[in-house]
Amino acid sequence: MSAKIVPLRRSLVTLVDSPASIKLVQHEILVSKLTYTEISRRAAISASTVSNIATGATRYPRIETVIRILGAMGWIIQATRRDT
Repeated sequence: MSAKIVPLRRSLVTLVDSPASIKLVQHEILVSKLTYTEISRRAAISASTVSNIATGATRYPRIETVIRILGAMGWIIQATRRDT
């Protein structure tokens, strides 16, 4: 399954453990006016983790890390249970 996530403000996106979610967080880090250090403080992760995700050095970050970074940058995260 491939999903394209377009990071538009004030839009609802579905985050799944996929390359599209990683591209979204990379884009948001790179266009943010926040430093890696500020994002890392807000997300309670290391600045090197933020840097590695932004540059692609970490190719497959955990979805929990992606969510923490987006939350630290002002995204509102809403979780729903998927019916299985």
